[in-house]
Amino acid sequence: MRPEIKEMDRNRIDEYLKSQKVGILSLTDGEAPYGIPLAYSYDGDYIYLTLGPQGRKMDYIQKNGKACFTVYDVPPEFGMADMSWTSVICDGEIHQVTDPETLTKAVRSGERQMGLPEGTWDGLLEKTLQNPAHSSFWKVSITTIHGRQC
Repeated sequence: MRPEIKEMDRNRIDEYLKSQKVGILSLTDGEAPYGIPLAYSYDGDYIYLTLGPQGRKMDYIQKNGKACFTVYDVPPEFGMADMSWTSVICDGEIHQVTDPETLTKAVRSGERQMGLPEGTWDGLLEKTLQNPAHSSFWKVSITTIHGRQC
C-alpha cells in the first residue's frame, strides 16, 4: 500500500516551522546551486538566519538574491516500520537585516525558537545595533510556501 501524501495548511506549516531549529538554505549564482544547513527562526512572516560576512554564500547572494529554505524531518525508524516524513519549502528573497526594529524582532524570534529566555541575546543585539550595516542577521522574505507530510 502506498503511503498518503497530504498538503499541509498554512496553520500547520507555521506550527511546524516554529517547532524546528535547522533547515537548508539553497542559493544559486545563476549557474550552480549551493545549499547550507543552518539554524533559523521563524516568526510567521520571515525566516531569520545568521550568516558570516564572507564565503561562497555571500558571493551567491550578491549575484542572485533568490533563496529557497527547506525544513524537513524523518523519524529514526524511517524505511523500516515507518515511511512518514514532513517537509516545508519556502521560496523568496534573502536580505540583510539592518534596521533596529527588525534586528530586535530577529533576535527575539531566535531566542524563542531556541527555547531561550527573552533577553539572552541582548549583548549580541546591542553590539549589532552599534554598527547595523555589518549585521550578521538576514531574513528570507517568503513569496511562496508549501508543506507536505506523509
